[in-house]
Amino acid sequence: MQTFTLRGVLDHLRRHAGTAAMRDLSDAELLERFCGRREEAAFALLVQRHGPAVLGVCRRVLGDVHAAEDAFQATFLVLVCKAGRVRRRDSLGSFLNGVAYRTAARARAEAAERRNRERATVTSSSYSDMLDEMSRAETSAALHEEMGRLPDKYRLPLI
Repeated sequence: MQTFTLRGVLDHLRRHAGTAAMRDLSDAELLERFCGRREEAAFALLVQRHGPAVLGVCRRVLGDVHAAEDAFQATFLVLVCKAGRVRRRDSLGSFLNGVAYRTAARARAEAAERRNRERATVTSSSYSDMLDEMSRAETSAALHEEMGRLPDKYRLPLI
């Protein structure tokens, strides 16, 4: 199974980013080429242009490199899916910045919720274990106390 790193993906996109003439195109023109003709080189140039800013937003919001890389990829996946619906194509950077922020904020909230659930699970299971242990200890103490009250002829076979 092949694994991908963010740097590897960016390097791949840079290598296949098209001609110098394509580099002079505006974001709106590149987006149009990607939407209309599915030109990978146009998308690669958009990632190359906006990737550092998107990654920066994700890192600032999340504070975790790996989570930021996941949010970065999710941001550009949103662009792939919604490229045809971007209204202000000349403001693609703003669009991506907003998507990156919302994606990273959602990931941060989900991570916090997951930590709270895990903490609650650990706390409740620890509490449950403690109650079980206390019940066993109390039961054992009561049993030994009652056995101590039995006459030897009944207690000794039980011991």
